[in-house]
Amino acid sequence: MKAIIAAGLIALTLSATGCVTRVALGPPARRVEVVGVAPHRGAVWVPGHWARGRYDWVWVRGYWR
Repeated sequence: MKAIIAAGLIALTLSATGCVTRVALGPPARRVEVVGVAPHRGAVWVPGHWARGRYDWVWVRGYWR
């Protein structure tokens, strides 16, 4: 009985203090991109990548440079 009361008090204390847990996860798997024909001679393909957004990962598309 004492253990249940203690667990309840701990849970109440943690919720009242605004305890925040943040888990940092790596980016998702790379996406497969279809690379078309180069727009001009000497153009170089820059592959897409995941960038960290405000709340989640955002895919930045590849482009020709």
